[in-house]
Amino acid sequence: MWHAKLAVCVVYDIFDFSVGRLLFPIPFFGEIVGCGICCLLFGKAGVAYGLEAIDITEQLDGFIPTATIIAIANRPAETA
Repeated sequence: MWHAKLAVCVVYDIFDFSVGRLLFPIPFFGEIVGCGICCLLFGKAGVAYGLEAIDITEQLDGFIPTATIIAIANRPAETA
């Protein structure tokens, strides 16, 4: 199951990096969606995705695969 969660996170990070800031007309909407996805997948640990909102220029957050980092940090021990 963790591999599916990781795949969702990787796909969302690629989306955020490539066209995310162009498709979201409201600033920080991408962070809201990403935070929601991570919270659904990883519970309270997904709130860490909100750290992307620190970059008010929306330029650096696309280069940091936050959702993927959260997924890797929450990998169960048996899949290590």
